[in-house]
Amino acid sequence: MRIRMFVDRKGDNMILYIRALGFTEFDTKDKAEVMVAETIKDPTEKFIWESESGILNVEYYKTYGDDFGLMVRGSIEENEALNVHALLPYAQGRFLTNTHEVDVIKLNRQDVYHGFCEEIKSGTPISFFVQNLVEYKMAEKHEHIYVNGIRLIVYCAEGTIILPIEKDDTDLLLEKEEEMIREELLEQARKGDEEAMTILDEEATEATEILQERLQNEDILTVLEGFFVPVGDHDDIYSLLGDIEDIGVFHNSVTNEEIFRLKIRCMSISLDVFINSKDMIGYPTLGMRFKGSGWVHGKIEFDFDKKL
Repeated sequence: MRIRMFVDRKGDNMILYIRALGFTEFDTKDKAEVMVAETIKDPTEKFIWESESGILNVEYYKTYGDDFGLMVRGSIEENEALNVHALLPYAQGRFLTNTHEVDVIKLNRQDVYHGFCEEIKSGTPISFFVQNLVEYKMAEKHEHIYVNGIRLIVYCAEGTIILPIEKDDTDLLLEKEEEMIREELLEQARKGDEEAMTILDEEATEATEILQERLQNEDILTVLEGFFVPVGDHDDIYSLLGDIEDIGVFHNSVTNEEIFRLKIRCMSISLDVFINSKDMIGYPTLGMRFKGSGWVHGKIEFDFDKKL
């Protein structure tokens, strides 16, 4: 089988973010092609589906550690040549983010789909690169299908360990009560309650004013406990700050590079964050905070048996 590589804007992400899984040596297109060939030659899993236009699309998965590895996406021509569109990091997300609905759009690039949703408790809008494209294409064939939630994974190319914001028991209790009240207001606002919408708008305005006033004399990391916001022109590249609630240390089975898998809690969202230890400033410890930027992937959890 002849193989041809096509690299677009996502190709830049490919080179940058596979390092999060221990592939820092493969920092050029030529070196990355070595991993493409290896993944295609001996995949752990392989999927094929036919598009509406009759093109055969393929995905090759190869594991390089516990629940993580590389994925090759491409298409097969009539002469059986394989056009490789992307080499991507992949991992199994552990935490389900609840959302009422998910919108998915196809971008102008081959096999690139973005998902958009809103986290239920905080109302935080989230955009992500759709990881499980095969399942999504299957779901497209159904008129109505139930979505259990989204499993979010962030592949970071840089990160820093930050001191936590000190809170006593009273602070924690008030924080929990505020979260419950906000969750109820968001639910009422989604149902069209204008009073709830007004309260949320007023709270947002007040919070912005307080933030601007405090930032005149304080550092942003002492004012904001956490954030999860897109950066630049890319909907799926995020800057994040959150609490470290779990730490896993793994090694890439080929390069033996050390990888951290962190459970990060920010804006009521639990994220699996992967980062190479070479790209981390400081050493992660439970209770500390993590600040970094990364490529957000989401696995949409479809329930093909449950009817809406």
